[in-house]
Amino acid sequence: MATIVDYDCRVRILPQDNQQPKHVNEESLRQTDATFPVKFFLSKIHLLIDSSLRWMHFPERGPQLINRKVAHVPVKDSLLDHIQDFKEILTVMGIPQNNQPDMLQEIESVARRMDSYDGVYLEVKIMEANHQEIRRRVEEDDIARAERESMEIEARPIPATESSIDGLERVVFDGLGLARDCTVCMEEIVSGSQAIRMPCSHVYHSECIVQWLQTSHLCPLCRYHMPCEF
Repeated sequence: MATIVDYDCRVRILPQDNQQPKHVNEESLRQTDATFPVKFFLSKIHLLIDSSLRWMHFPERGPQLINRKVAHVPVKDSLLDHIQDFKEILTVMGIPQNNQPDMLQEIESVARRMDSYDGVYLEVKIMEANHQEIRRRVEEDDIARAERESMEIEARPIPATESSIDGLERVVFDGLGLARDCTVCMEEIVSGSQAIRMPCSHVYHSECIVQWLQTSHLCPLCRYHMPCEF
């Protein structure tokens, strides 16, 4: 089975979390205030592809965060002066050399649009997608084909019931003590926005988790079982 790896990179300017951690000395606080953070996140997802059937299988657990790095750029500097530093971070994170130029160009494009470092940080979110192609024999007898199709039907995700989806708790996300990213779309859940809390307490964008549960009855993070019809 052949495996193809590609990368997607999204760069965003996001507001800083103004809450300061406890037990931080004044010297560390002054150093933090004098720098602009550039946060790198690398996630991975495995996809199975059957090109003959035009079929793709998405894992029920969704993308997994595998690495993160933070670069602290002095506020008196231009981000454009630190492109080489960002390149070194991408190398340390395992990003192939031939994939780095597009990512650095995206960082540079966003950096050129910034007119202030005040109260914000730069997020570089990278998705590594591993596409594994399933090769099947060209000739199959009817019995083998029927068995295979039967197994594929049984292995397909089972959606949650509509009533259980409708009954999920709708909340206003405050971000306190919770993960800030929706694991389904890997985008940030903005504080004050509408969200859905699963019975297992994991929180997602409302539209994201509803669409997910219409395909799979399992929580993307912990595989909590929602009611379903077998």
